[in-house]
Amino acid sequence: PGKKEKKEKKNTATVKDYLDGIGVNDLNGGRWSPPRNWNRVNGNGKSTSGGQFHIETMKDITGRYIAKIVGTKDESIVVINEGNSVDGPSFAQIISVLKAKYC
Repeated sequence: PGKKEKKEKKNTATVKDYLDGIGVNDLNGGRWSPPRNWNRVNGNGKSTSGGQFHIETMKDITGRYIAKIVGTKDESIVVINEGNSVDGPSFAQIISVLKAKYC
């Protein structure tokens, strides 16, 4: 008797909070290799959302560069068209296109 139960704090961060909290220069992993596999981006501010969101990227079978945010109600893909370099679109381009969709 007399013990208090710990209440879990629910993270109320939005996708916008998550994207705004990302430092593009801190990102690594993910991107486009290996092709035709979802590749998880690391260093992307998951702590601001309590880990409820993360970004995955892929170069699909048709050669399109695509990305999605896992953990959202709408996990549909976005096409990142700015792949002008051999390495495909940069992290800054990925975040810019995701912000255009979600913010």
